[in-house]
Amino acid sequence: MEASAALAPKGAPSPRLTPDDLIPEALRAHPQLRIVFDRYGLKGCGGELGPQETLGFFARAHGVELDKLMDELHAALAQPAPAAVAYEPGPGDTIYKLFFKGGIAVVLTAGAVWGALLLLKIGYSQQFTINSIFSVNAHGHAMIFGWVGLFVMGFAYQAFPRFKHTELHRPHLARATFWLMAAGILLRVFCEPLHDQSPLLFYGAFAACTLELIAIGMFVFILLKTFAGSGKPYEIHDRYILAALFFFVLQAFWDLGLLWVTTTAPTEKQLLARVAAYQAPLRDFQIHGFATLMILGVSQRFLPGIYGFKEPSKRLSAALLAPLVLAILAEGCAFVLMVRTGHAMGYGIALYAAMLAFGGIVTALALDWKVFKACGTEDRSLKFLRTAFGWLLFSVAMLAVMPLYLRWYYGVHGHGFSHAYYGATRHAITVGFITLMILGVASKVVPTLAGADAAKLTALWPTFVLVNTGCAMRVFFQILTDVPAMKEFAYPVAGISGVLEVTGIALWGVHLWSVMNGRHAAEPQVVPDAAKVLRIEESMKVATVLDLFPATLPVFVAHGFDLLENPFLRKTLARNVSVKQAAGIKGVDLAKLLEALNQAAFPASPAPARQALKKEAALPT
Repeated sequence: MEASAALAPKGAPSPRLTPDDLIPEALRAHPQLRIVFDRYGLKGCGGELGPQETLGFFARAHGVELDKLMDELHAALAQPAPAAVAYEPGPGDTIYKLFFKGGIAVVLTAGAVWGALLLLKIGYSQQFTINSIFSVNAHGHAMIFGWVGLFVMGFAYQAFPRFKHTELHRPHLARATFWLMAAGILLRVFCEPLHDQSPLLFYGAFAACTLELIAIGMFVFILLKTFAGSGKPYEIHDRYILAALFFFVLQAFWDLGLLWVTTTAPTEKQLLARVAAYQAPLRDFQIHGFATLMILGVSQRFLPGIYGFKEPSKRLSAALLAPLVLAILAEGCAFVLMVRTGHAMGYGIALYAAMLAFGGIVTALALDWKVFKACGTEDRSLKFLRTAFGWLLFSVAMLAVMPLYLRWYYGVHGHGFSHAYYGATRHAITVGFITLMILGVASKVVPTLAGADAAKLTALWPTFVLVNTGCAMRVFFQILTDVPAMKEFAYPVAGISGVLEVTGIALWGVHLWSVMNGRHAAEPQVVPDAAKVLRIEESMKVATVLDLFPATLPVFVAHGFDLLENPFLRKTLARNVSVKQAAGIKGVDLAKLLEALNQAAFPASPAPARQALKKEAALPT
């Protein structure tokens, strides 16, 4: 923000804001603007003065017309500034922390860590069936309900009201859903593997399902009431979210049914038959239905608003939603009918058609959004999101070639189902797509919400490399276990892949936890009075120089700092780089740069005169 706008003297014309002004500077100079920002969802984001975002970015990210926002801000400027503004975030403004921390705790215990241990056991024994189905399912339950579910719920409670420019309905009730989910997950992962040891443990597993069903029902109710309370119509991305909520409820009931038929199976043969018929549809409803639909819905609002990707085609998104939902339902129904009736040909063709439809639709959506092309904002989170969509497309390509693979598999092994290949397709979408999306989105939104200086945060490359390497090892080497000549080598490599994934997620989890605890909060930028600055010094921040002396911009550009012509970069990245650091980055002679900057900043004051003024100012008074 220019000094004339922020520090207008008494009797001067009313200051004018521009889309390139930063929110903290606007609020510091004009506290009366907060009521406008809070109306569009600023409250709870970035602390007392908000995040280091421009007004233009805020308008785009929060879905408000820029002209409307600027008009309301200028109308607020005409109001007298309050003597003091008490910043008191409400119970719904930081609710995401509870759910995100819970998700991290689950994934680093019963989720990814337990999964890595199970995988090590598989790699050592060279048998996919070495682990109890109840242990495997308890681990899978922790990943879906505890990792994916808690992050979705926390994000939804925090972001969806802001998408609609409203308040979260009954935030205290929303917090209660966390404790219900947490209790249900903890009880389930403990009781299910031991259900046959005691009637208490058997009924405890079902009590866990009941708690989770109540929590999910309350979650859906709160969101629907929040949407209704906004008075705004449902947009196309909202419909994808509503479809995801439908599958969230459906999979919870299906999960309860699967728990019943597996824990009450009288023989091992019947247990395997029930798992074969009903477990794959549950994973389809959880992964394709709940998680993928939720990500697709949020992405249509998040990608263009936060990153500046092209706006999705509303006509295409609307046309593909119903076929996508039907394809996911058809996947589950066709699979059950295929196994239960034994009509592999007819229902197998229907299943394959549903998988092709699902893959074709998500591919069309991803390509429409141009996620692999350059966008307006390049930061540390974007590599996670782009790679996640790459894994999504890879996983649906694996589904497309599955009949060819199974034909080869039948010729080698004499039966037509490959546990290795089927599991690899699941891993590509659960870790490659869903987990990377969680890592990327949380890495983007948490620093903003917590008021952290994103420019000073780690780029998260170790997490990115470890998780992707582990995922690739798991997918490719698990498939290679089907090749007799590769089996002995492929099993151990696939077995250790989980250790890499867990290590990457742990590094990310510790970092994100510290950000949520405020350990990386941005220090407020104090811009000095231009009248008191006698000389531009090497220690001054580039943004401060430009704020005080706009005439220095051509000097920076002439010395190779072309990026400073971008107003957003002037207000963000330039705030963390001193003149000396900038000169070192570009290999520019510091003394010459400083002299040129001072000549531009003080054109009417020769250097000797400035030095005299500086000495005079240094004399004791």
